[in-house]
Amino acid sequence: MATTSVPRWSARALDEADIDPLAANVLVVTTGPTAAAHVENRRDAMAAAHTVIDVAELGDALSESRTGWRFVLVGDGAAVARARTEVLGAGAIDDEIVTVALDEMSGFGDGARDVFCAHCHATTATDAGIDESMVCDGCDVTLVVYHHFSRRRHAYLGYRPDAEELS
Repeated sequence: MATTSVPRWSARALDEADIDPLAANVLVVTTGPTAAAHVENRRDAMAAAHTVIDVAELGDALSESRTGWRFVLVGDGAAVARARTEVLGAGAIDDEIVTVALDEMSGFGDGARDVFCAHCHATTATDAGIDESMVCDGCDVTLVVYHHFSRRRHAYLGYRPDAEELS
């Protein structure tokens, strides 16, 4: 496929990330123990104004965020994508978010991915690849994982292959 709707990650390591030095506050969000260790190992290179939190605290932090904040999301691609969705849902824009995907496949190769069901609107985590089948957790229907990736939902589209044939 020549084009894709899968987002490109900003960096593969925190010290490669282009973080706005003029930001009012930088919130560094870790999405698991590997991400937390990665950030802790680079803590001395970060500005003192940077606040580090676990993804479990993201909702509370977003309720306190203000204009001028920047968000650095660190972890495996699938977890970073989920956190990015939450940050965007709180009103941030793409230019305020830096993503650091630490895993080799960034959650978009073989392995973990989220699939949005076009029928019941549930999101299911799966290891199914593109054009492979999986079962939706919401409606228990077999879906085909389509190559379209929703940046807003951070999930691939899943559809019932026989939906047009049903009467």
